[in-house]
Amino acid sequence: MEKRVDSLVFRRMTYADFRHINKVGGEEEGGGGQSYIDFPVREISSQAWYDFLGKNTGTGAQNRPQWDFKINSFGIKQINDLRIYQRRSASFSISSQKIHSKSGNRVPSWHPKNGFPTDYNHEVENLVIYIVKTVDGEYWAGWFLENQIPANWLGNSQLKRMFTEESAGFIKFRNKLFVETSKNDWPFYFTAETIINDIPTNEDVQDELVLEDTSPRLQELINTGKQPEIVKRFFQIRKRNNKLVRNLKALYGGRCQITGDEFTFTKINGELYSEVHHLIPLGDNGSDSYANTIVVSPMIHRMLHFANVSEIDLNKIVDNKLKIQINGKDYEINWHPDHLAVVKDVIEN
Repeated sequence: MEKRVDSLVFRRMTYADFRHINKVGGEEEGGGGQSYIDFPVREISSQAWYDFLGKNTGTGAQNRPQWDFKINSFGIKQINDLRIYQRRSASFSISSQKIHSKSGNRVPSWHPKNGFPTDYNHEVENLVIYIVKTVDGEYWAGWFLENQIPANWLGNSQLKRMFTEESAGFIKFRNKLFVETSKNDWPFYFTAETIINDIPTNEDVQDELVLEDTSPRLQELINTGKQPEIVKRFFQIRKRNNKLVRNLKALYGGRCQITGDEFTFTKINGELYSEVHHLIPLGDNGSDSYANTIVVSPMIHRMLHFANVSEIDLNKIVDNKLKIQINGKDYEINWHPDHLAVVKDVIEN
């Protein structure tokens, strides 16, 4: 069944952890080994666990949070109970994963009877376990034994983190990502195969508005019908702008640097709708940086692209303001001090 992915956590297993959860009682002096799989807080913060699992269902030792929930396994029709808890201040742990224990409750996907390794060469191979959270609130477990993403596996920069991070990580997906739950071998893909998932949600529409870019060069490409080039460049810009756009809008509270609240409107979530304008368009080799971008209202954005705009010389900024003219009318671009500091740093260097 196709599911849309919300987020995931992953852990590159240390060989010590792998051996501990597979030891037979009495196999080595000192006991049969630990029963948990640790995730260091330095890699996945407490807040990330709350984002991933929601409100904790209980508390353990020293009033630390724990979560009890149902876990599915990719390619296996079996649902198990699972507990994740903060074992100590420095780590969160998946409990009861030791096979040879009366209290053992190994996740089916990670059990040798279902293909999980009984051993591997830890000096040259990397074993990674992961848990996927879907948008409908289900959790699915999987694993792989690969040093790098194989050529026949679909991936992107976020998914590749599971192959490059040294220990563990939490990934929240903004762009659409899907899993096929019947597959136990890399279930991820990017294009919806069911109609319901192919229809944009309200969140998808909001993201499209937030990340919209209307530089003249891109509009020219659209008008001339050069579709292959348009698609390639458009998606590169969207991915690259994501953090910059959100940070700038947060800095200005969604207000236009030229007209403030005027010519904008309040979105259904209560935030002001604004756009980010590139002073030198990306299509004209302008940099995709804080120094080359300002927050503006939709109307001012269109005016900056299509009206008669005077020269914008960042060297002439005085007292955080730059006087410009649009169709012969006087305006001022206002910079937040933190934003202007970045601009000045670029100018001076």
